[in-house]
Amino acid sequence: EWSTSPLRLFEGDHVQSQLDDGTWIVGTLRVFAGGLEIEYDGPRAVDGCVESSRMLDRTTTGRLRMLLRPQSLWTDESRVKREEQIWEAGHPSWRNRLRRWGRELVGRDPISAEPLLRRYLGRRIVVEIERQKRTLYASGLLLAFDERFLAMADCVLPAETSIPLSAGRVTSGNLEIFWNDEGLELFNRGADPVVVLGLRTAESTRPWEILLRPGFRERIGFRCGPAGTAELVLENPERGDAVLSRGGARIRGGSEGSVSIPALPAPSTLMRDLPIGTTPESREEPPALFESHLE
Repeated sequence: EWSTSPLRLFEGDHVQSQLDDGTWIVGTLRVFAGGLEIEYDGPRAVDGCVESSRMLDRTTTGRLRMLLRPQSLWTDESRVKREEQIWEAGHPSWRNRLRRWGRELVGRDPISAEPLLRRYLGRRIVVEIERQKRTLYASGLLLAFDERFLAMADCVLPAETSIPLSAGRVTSGNLEIFWNDEGLELFNRGADPVVVLGLRTAESTRPWEILLRPGFRERIGFRCGPAGTAELVLENPERGDAVLSRGGARIRGGSEGSVSIPALPAPSTLMRDLPIGTTPESREEPPALFESHLE
């Protein structure tokens, strides 16, 4: 069954992976018969040792919560690869169909064990994910699945991002950062909460798991240092393709995509600044024939 694992769809791709303890690992995915390995972009310091990759054998891949292939890291090669995977999910070749039928006859096809989900290959589904006492929903194209993992394309899920720190005041999006000798202070001036994971230096990563609500401040006693020696680690929504653990994600049902609700104008908006809409056809002036009849 490992040869048909959804993990193999991301072989050789640059991924962001999250373990069950919330740790993020970023690098290039390598899948082997005995498990997987994520090669770091750069070496990491771990208690005085220099680590260049992280390995998970087949028995410990259950720790894997999510693999994300972010859109921001797609190359021309990976774009072609994922388009072929999306097409193949909904239109399998005769070779793959024969292989699947053969595996089904000997009882080794994980897809045939779930006929309800099998009909959604190449179609959109909605999954429900529990994260830090909150529920997330994601809609994406179902690429593949087995009893342990499922792969989705074109979905939005949380991913790790980082902001380099420097002395003084730094603004990144809706987040204001103040860093001096007294410590580090964050202020969320936006309308959405910000998930902070911790602080990363060359020596180690210091956990600082907080949910910074809009209009609130948080402070930590992390003294100021030279620019480029530390960075703030956040978790932000990222569009891309994902492999999710079946243990942490529940398939809710079919989907028609996502909905974008337009925001209402602010109460202080002047009438001249409002957008001018078109007149609906049902409200147009009556035709000339109808006017002449009234006369």
